[in-house]
Amino acid sequence: MRLALLVLAISTGTALADPRLAGEYQGIIWSAGSDSPGKTVLKVRPNGAINGNYVYDDMGSPARGKLTDCALAAPILRCTWQDAYGSGALVLRFSDDFKGFEGSWYDYSLPDPHDDPQNGYRWSGTKRGA
Repeated sequence: MRLALLVLAISTGTALADPRLAGEYQGIIWSAGSDSPGKTVLKVRPNGAINGNYVYDDMGSPARGKLTDCALAAPILRCTWQDAYGSGALVLRFSDDFKGFEGSWYDYSLPDPHDDPQNGYRWSGTKRGA
């Protein structure tokens, strides 16, 4: 079975995502100069593709966005975030059991590299029901 998965991953050019990644995470998303309550929802498709959405409190109103172009190289997940304010990179470092993450989002005002989960604006979460 492992050999078949390895062959499938090599033949498609992408690694299969860990299904434990999927779920709803409650946490913090930095916005407008402060930490705001936020929810991140991640989905793992049968073909291994990862995407999701998020919502956070934007001065009393919900702000919604989507996560696309996600790639997992455990424990690091990289995605593109997009919402009404723009788009950029998201880099999250997951716990070994995928029950939580700490990371950062970046927009184009931040200097490169955009690949460190600790050098951008805060984005964290704990899996609901974990």
